[in-house]
Amino acid sequence: MGAELVFLFAPFVFAGVTALAGLVVLAALMIPGQISRVPFDLPLPLIEASHFISSVVGTALLILSLGIRQRLHSAWLMAVAAFIILAALSLTAGRDTLLAIALGVAALCLFAARFAFYRSGALSRIWLSPQRFSILLIILLGIAWLGFFAYRNVAYRNELWWTFALDADVSRFLRALVVMSVTAVLFFFWRLLQPPAAPRLPERTPELEAQIAAVVTSEETPQAEAALAWLPDKRFEFSEDGRGFIMYGVRGRSWIAKGPPMGPRDMVRPLAFALKRKADRANANLIFYAVPTDFLPVALDLGLVARKIGEAAVIPLSTFSLEGPSRAKLRHALNRLNREGGRFEVLPAGSFKAHEAELRRVSDAWLHHHAGEEKAFTLGCFDPDYLDRFPIAAIWHGETLWAFANIWRSGDGKALAIDLMRVSPDAPPTAMDALFAELAMWGKGQGAVSLDLGMAPLSGLASEREANSLARLGNFIYAHGGEMYGFEGLRRYKEKFQPDWNPLYLCGPERQNLAFALADVALLSSGGLRGILKRPSSR
Repeated sequence: MGAELVFLFAPFVFAGVTALAGLVVLAALMIPGQISRVPFDLPLPLIEASHFISSVVGTALLILSLGIRQRLHSAWLMAVAAFIILAALSLTAGRDTLLAIALGVAALCLFAARFAFYRSGALSRIWLSPQRFSILLIILLGIAWLGFFAYRNVAYRNELWWTFALDADVSRFLRALVVMSVTAVLFFFWRLLQPPAAPRLPERTPELEAQIAAVVTSEETPQAEAALAWLPDKRFEFSEDGRGFIMYGVRGRSWIAKGPPMGPRDMVRPLAFALKRKADRANANLIFYAVPTDFLPVALDLGLVARKIGEAAVIPLSTFSLEGPSRAKLRHALNRLNREGGRFEVLPAGSFKAHEAELRRVSDAWLHHHAGEEKAFTLGCFDPDYLDRFPIAAIWHGETLWAFANIWRSGDGKALAIDLMRVSPDAPPTAMDALFAELAMWGKGQGAVSLDLGMAPLSGLASEREANSLARLGNFIYAHGGEMYGFEGLRRYKEKFQPDWNPLYLCGPERQNLAFALADVALLSSGGLRGILKRPSSR
């Protein structure tokens, strides 16, 4: 019980102790009369060196307190060393025996609580929020004010900077002030220039591909989107028994998991907590993107907050048919396809290379007429090795390809999902309608029970004044963002297939604005801001 309390409260307590120690040391350097209280003669160089080193180490303690609060092992180690150095300097220079004892006790207590500071990483991992930066700045300004107040009657002149004498307290104050300021500024600039640490993208070895295949093709895997693991932009957290994984990407300090953990239902919670621990050790923000409602209890247990970001259009194939007045538009699309000599075909997995020229022609033409770069991470991209792994639903006109979409299938065979969709600009306007309708009938014949047409982003968000800000912002973009994406039109298009609309959520830490987390997802998927803002060709 005692160890658990130490683990729980040590970062808060020792962050305060470390900051207080730095504050006391720096304040002692700013006020006069320290040297005059020394009961024995000391060499002047030792006094000056002690003053200089104490200025650096005292400032470092203020900075290290932030790392102590974040449980960084490197900050803990340096804080222990800083306490010992300052205690030794206090004794050697004879300034304050009580301060030396207090610093020594603090070092021993901090060392005893070493198990509470377990996070790996250098001091570059210290998180400098605007609030913490402001507090540090106020403390440093307050210390500077204390010194100027203590020497308010001094006539400042240039010679004071270079005066070295036992009674030259004001000169030591000015030099300490400069050292403190330079130390803090150098750290802030150094920290801002550090790239965020992240797990490296794994090398696509045969062993890794075997691990991925074991989950994606397992009868225990009900998620069709596990197939996204074949994209080379994914990092992985595998379960100990290899039955499940989480696939995620990294942008800045955000670790973004695509969907919930993939694999058996009993793997979801352990995998989510395993990745949370890993992200926690790296001092990163863990975000789950596009997760279904049944994942929310796990997200809440992880301490995350959830915001709805859209709805997935899922066709229940057990009740799907082309009969009845509500399917008139789909029958019209199929009839027109037949009249114009089109035909539907599902190319088996492994046949991409045989049709690559036509598939690439349609994909290039589609990208030429649409905004943004080729998407990745949350969707498949036109990658031959990737697409060759899947069946491809295609609409042909003779030997000319009009439209295609690759098909994901869950390991248990019950769920189908459409991934990459491309249509030629010269295809009939009903080509994609016909492709989806034919694919639904084909999937039903294959024994699948659902066909996922993909997400309608920002669909179904609350619009009331009392709704959260992200929902209201999403509603505004949904209604007015047609030029960039056509959110509202996308939902209307999928509505003709009468799907079930399943809510999807973004889950992230409460301290992070989830609007920025959603922006990270968009930038990660689009290859940066340039990919988002790319406009369609006018030709």
